[in-house]
Amino acid sequence: MRETVKVRMVAGSLVVSLPQSVLDPVGIREGDRVIVEAAPPRRLVITKEGKTMTSTQHLEMEVDLLEKKRTVIESDLTYKQFQHNSNMPCEEDMKDSDVALLTMSYLAREQARLDLEIAEKRMQLYEAQGGDTTGAQPSPTGDGVRHSRPSKVERGWYYRVDREGQDYFLAFVNAKGSCSVRHFDANNGATLRRPEKRKGSYRDSFTEYLEGAVPLHLSRQPNLDRDCKDRLPPSALKELQGQVKLKS
Repeated sequence: MRETVKVRMVAGSLVVSLPQSVLDPVGIREGDRVIVEAAPPRRLVITKEGKTMTSTQHLEMEVDLLEKKRTVIESDLTYKQFQHNSNMPCEEDMKDSDVALLTMSYLAREQARLDLEIAEKRMQLYEAQGGDTTGAQPSPTGDGVRHSRPSKVERGWYYRVDREGQDYFLAFVNAKGSCSVRHFDANNGATLRRPEKRKGSYRDSFTEYLEGAVPLHLSRQPNLDRDCKDRLPPSALKELQGQVKLKS
């Protein structure tokens, strides 16, 4: 839309008054920021300034995307494990046992790589926020107030056979910068030792237990302190046993 407007001098500055019929189609309102650029010989270009994204907001979106990718891989791995352990291959590449094991190992490796990338992005986010260790995040409402967000607890279940042929279910937990592992007899679910606790992520701190271990899943997570003090709950034990071929 074209309109003819007048230019006038106010306090030593040229003032151009634009009618609302020109401003409405481009969504410019009172209080908006605009960029004015000269386009010689006889034009001005007025651009409405868009919202900018901070570096921390961008990093948070990257972390969220990586976590969703990890969830997809974890779901695919669980689906393939169920096919393999139930001897019901639904996908062509799962009909060959060797190929199936290789495929599941590949997915587990990709899962670990994503975990590393997520950790690196979280470190970048930490640095971008000036080293704030309180877990506070910018308010999504843009009020400038930093609100506390609880730390995420991550769990991992695995099946492992040691050098003596004893098979275990391992329960790993990441929380508040530390990790722990609990051992359960794979045949009867009995708790075998006190929980081990270390600093950092369990994928980095308990490599001796993860080597050769098979990742598992539980549809419902038990309370490890309350429900698993002496042994695994029967429902959890049955679900875990259904995903593996016990050695003992």
